[in-house]
Amino acid sequence: MRPARPEQENVSLLTTIFDRSAWRAMLRRVAAAALASAWCAAPAAATQVYHSPNDDGAPAAGQPTIAEGGVQPVYLYVDGGATASAPGSVCDTGQGDEVCGYTISLTGADGLTLSGFVADGAADLMVNQSGNSIVINGLDPVSPTAGPKRIGVLSVNATAGGSLSHDGGEVVGADLGSEVLAAETIAFVPEPAGIAVWAMGISLLGVLGRRRAAQC
Repeated sequence: MRPARPEQENVSLLTTIFDRSAWRAMLRRVAAAALASAWCAAPAAATQVYHSPNDDGAPAAGQPTIAEGGVQPVYLYVDGGATASAPGSVCDTGQGDEVCGYTISLTGADGLTLSGFVADGAADLMVNQSGNSIVINGLDPVSPTAGPKRIGVLSVNATAGGSLSHDGGEVVGADLGSEVLAAETIAFVPEPAGIAVWAMGISLLGVLGRRRAAQC
């Protein structure tokens, strides 16, 4: 039997490539692999930087506010999540939510100005304040724990309506991978008119609640 000619080999190859059943089988394998990869690579909960009004690590229910008038404390925390890495793996190959380092940039706007910062005693920080902005660099590669981590107390002077915003930054996780922090408002000082509207809304909710209870 004579060997196949090159052109015959090419025809056979093209036939295989354009065979619909072969393509369908290959697409099924690719789709299954893609789904498995997406399942395994599901992103962890995003790291949060926030003000804990009671200084207990718990974030405010809703947008935290700062009362107008004089110097007020803002209790800063960073939290990557509650899952702990395997012993000995954190800040190396860990798969938990520990935060090994971070860079945080905060800015006061309108009637809110920054007046000082006191680092938490257990935190290893470098702080650079310029005008109404502050950059905080934290490092904890030895013994970070999952859950809320206290950064320190930022004192703000709230003379009128304004806000304290987190302008973005970066955190280093338990596997030494980096995560870009989303810009967001940490707290705000409501305008007097806004306070009145907020109080009116709360009163209206109370009235509606009493009416509903009376109808039951």
